Amino acid sequence: MDSTSSVMNWWTVLSLIACLNIILLLIAYGKFKKQTYGDDTRRYRRLQFIFASLYTLGCGFRSIFPRGDIRRIVLYDSWISAVAIGRTVATIAEMSFVAQWTLLLLEMGKFTRNETIRFIAKLPLPLIFIAELFSWYACITTNYIGTAIEESLWAIAASITVYGFYLARPYYEGKQKTFLNLGVFSGICYVFYMLFVDVPAYVFNWMEAEAEGKEYLSITEGFKEVCTVWHHTLSYQDWQYEMIWMTLYFSVAVWMSILIINAPRLDMLKKKS
Repeated sequence: MDSTSSVMNWWTVLSLIACLNIILLLIAYGKFKKQTYGDDTRRYRRLQFIFASLYTLGCGFRSIFPRGDIRRIVLYDSWISAVAIGRTVATIAEMSFVAQWTLLLLEMGKFTRNETIRFIAKLPLPLIFIAELFSWYACITTNYIGTAIEESLWAIAASITVYGFYLARPYYEGKQKTFLNLGVFSGICYVFYMLFVDVPAYVFNWMEAEAEGKEYLSITEGFKEVCTVWHHTLSYQDWQYEMIWMTLYFSVAVWMSILIINAPRLDMLKKKS
């Protein structure tokens, strides 16, 4: 199989996953409508559906129009693939996903009355907002250090969220506790991937660019470029790293986002013996 065929097959899989994710989102919404919740839980879950929808649609857009921001590479040769558009969609989607983490922490904090969980719930959103600023900085200037910092902040936010889930475990049993255990396990896997694969890869790219004496774009030059410049390529060598993280991110992460909509009721605490 040649390089172009490999990339196009990958793009086909991404597009099919995007369609599947929309179907799963609609199924999750139908299930949500049939559930019996207390007023507070229903409010939390309605917001979860809104944010999961933004995340699912944003990842779907990025699946159909893949791009590599800093290198300005695109798979679909059109203005719609411009980095400025894709990065804006990504920012909205990623902030929505972290809003889901925040809502879960707020829900657990409310019903367990654990002050540490309530405090932790305030942290992920501002951390990821800062991370998005570094992401934009990296995209505009082509400086990989911005992406390395961004991904490090994601790892910190995920670690904080995992700790909140861990603190909530003693208050629950049955499917609620199983859900929290899944969250802890998934979160730890994500943090390890970020710390030992993703962040080092971007740090290496930055160190390589520094060694070559690369001159980075100014904010003005870079902003103009992310709006007007894209390089169409179907080369496997150009897409091989994106193929790994995009496939995982636009599938597993979206499935987790959709799953949260119908998470077990967190207002049902463990019965005291």
